[in-house]
Amino acid sequence: MSKAEIQAKIEFQDTIGEANEGGFQPIRFTRVKYKQSPTAHIDIRKFQRGYDDDGEEVFFPTKLGFRFPESEFKKVLEKYSLLPTTYVHPKIIEKSFKLSNNKEYESAVLQAFKIIETTIREKISAEPEEVGIKLIRKAFHPENGPLTDFKLPKSEREAFANYIAGAFGYYKNPCSHRDVELDFIEAFERIVVASDLLKKIELECPF
Repeated sequence: MSKAEIQAKIEFQDTIGEANEGGFQPIRFTRVKYKQSPTAHIDIRKFQRGYDDDGEEVFFPTKLGFRFPESEFKKVLEKYSLLPTTYVHPKIIEKSFKLSNNKEYESAVLQAFKIIETTIREKISAEPEEVGIKLIRKAFHPENGPLTDFKLPKSEREAFANYIAGAFGYYKNPCSHRDVELDFIEAFERIVVASDLLKKIELECPF
């Protein structure tokens, strides 16, 4: 089958990762959806470095590889992935990982962001009615926030305030107010964001 015939059968194709990047035979992880298939697939394949007719460097797929449904790929990750406990904040590990291991993904995300809220409240001695995004906006107000890093330019202070408020509103609030269906990967992505924010809060605002 020619390259044109193969491409005609593909609905979309995205490279999601690469090992031995820049080498002569990288291995690429590709998410591909064929028009006749109801589900996307993950393709793990070795590529060979070469050149096209114009002398431009290209990488050609080889026959060394395999492909399987994306749903099966997620099951493998969920069952066998080792969570990087040395990377995730220990407070979040304590509160969220057991829930995640029990497949209580929504609760795991909720707890991760709840730690951020309680940490901020303790640091600024907030009033009980100061909660959620209101609390965050007060703590990180770019002009007078008690946890704002004033060594940063104003644009970066504003950006961080928007970042933490946006992440809180987009990831935590839905889990507080309605049922949210999450799988392992979706939950872990959100937990990593919460961990990054908590580390920044404690590193940049140690008092």
